[in-house]
Amino acid sequence: MPILSAFGAARTIPGSSGIVDGEYSYDFDGSSFFSYPSSASFAIGTLDFSIECFVYLTSAPGLNGANILDFSYNTASGSTKSRFFINSSYYPVFQRSTGSTGGSNSSTSSIAVSLNTWTYVAVSRTSGTVKVFVGSSTGSTTSIPGGITNSSTPYVGKAVNFGLSFLTGKISNLRYNVGSGFSSATVPTSPLTAQATTKMLTCQSSTVKDNSVANGGGPWTVTNSGVIVSSSSPF
Repeated sequence: MPILSAFGAARTIPGSSGIVDGEYSYDFDGSSFFSYPSSASFAIGTLDFSIECFVYLTSAPGLNGANILDFSYNTASGSTKSRFFINSSYYPVFQRSTGSTGGSNSSTSSIAVSLNTWTYVAVSRTSGTVKVFVGSSTGSTTSIPGGITNSSTPYVGKAVNFGLSFLTGKISNLRYNVGSGFSSATVPTSPLTAQATTKMLTCQSSTVKDNSVANGGGPWTVTNSGVIVSSSSPF
């Protein structure tokens, strides 16, 4: 099976024959999304972390961006939640609320994502430094050492507290790790797998589900709102 660059054209595997778990993507139509249950397992605190996936945008991000993973982010007093999204100028952004009303820290990539192209995007924090990656290139480096709670309901494909933030396109192999990160990125050439620090692993199967073992040794039960499975793959 040929391997495509993260910046190559989408490959749709004809029929179902030959598709293995991990090589699927999930299709978001601009109003669909799915959510995980809220859990303290998603809290980062001051630990290292990473969020990574492949995206294939088919429409321009809205005014408040195309959301990838949102932990009910808001800037109310006492909130230190985060979200990872692609802004209206096509730049991936990690954003964390600081805990003070209206306060936030952001790390915005200087490298844009193109439409109709599978692209690997990631954000990771190591030793208080947050880096946003597009492909294997570092798009931004920002010091964000503070605590991040993230124990509220996580949403994939939309940001719950922002209008016009739905993603239109596909996400494949979304993985969220807490307790480990990376300071340089390598574009995966095969499906992502659960690691010891993996809290979420999704957007890779023939049904809309989680493939981690972070829920007491098993997967989380997700709630799907209109997301469908696609055989289009970055691999």
